[in-house]
Amino acid sequence: MFTLYTTPLSANGRKALAVSRHLGLAPEIRLVDVYRGEGRTPEYLSINPWGKVPTLVDGDLTLWESNAIVAYLAEAYGDYRLWSRHPKQRADIARWLFWESSHWQPTLIPFFAAAVGRALFPERALPQAAAVHWEDPALQTLLQFLERHLSERRFLVGDQLTLADFCVGAMLMYGRVAGFPFERFTALAAWYARIEALAAWKATAVGPWAY
Repeated sequence: MFTLYTTPLSANGRKALAVSRHLGLAPEIRLVDVYRGEGRTPEYLSINPWGKVPTLVDGDLTLWESNAIVAYLAEAYGDYRLWSRHPKQRADIARWLFWESSHWQPTLIPFFAAAVGRALFPERALPQAAAVHWEDPALQTLLQFLERHLSERRFLVGDQLTLADFCVGAMLMYGRVAGFPFERFTALAAWYARIEALAAWKATAVGPWAY
C-alpha cells in the first residue's frame, strides 16, 4: 500500500485523507505539520520540492499536487469510484479539479488567511483579523456561479458524489472560523452540509476544523 504524507489541518492535506477513507483505503499515514515548519526539512523536501502537503509515495512513484493525488487514488485503488471510466464524465470532473486549483482556492485564500492563522496559532496572540469584504467582486463571481450551478443538482457533477466535491469543498472547512456567509448562499450551504455529513469528512476533522 502507498504512503501519504499529509496533515488534516490543511484543506489540501485533508482532501487526500478524506478521499482515501471514503474509498476504504488504509495507506501508511505520515503526518507533516507544514504550519510548524515540518515541510521544510531536507528529508521532506527530497520528496516534495515545494514543501507542501500532501505527497503520495507508491513504489517508484512520488506524486505531489492534491488533485492529482486523489485522481490517482480513484484510478489505482478505488476502481474509479468518485471518478469515472467514461471520458466525458471524467473530463467534467477534471474540469472542476482544474477550476479549484486555478480559480477557487487562489481567490479564497486571502479571505480566509487571517482567521485561519489565528485559529492555528492561538498562542501567538495574533492581531484581530480585519472585517472580511465578502462582497468583493471577484469572490462574488465565483460564489454566485456555484450557487446557480448547485441550485439544480445535489453535487457538482450531477447527483453523485465525485472527486470534484471533495476538491472544491475542502477549502470551505475554513469557512465557519472565518465567518463565511453561508446563509446568503442556500444551495452552496446545502451542498457543503452534504459533504460535512460524510463519514470520511467527519473522520478527518481535527483541531479548529472539528465542528
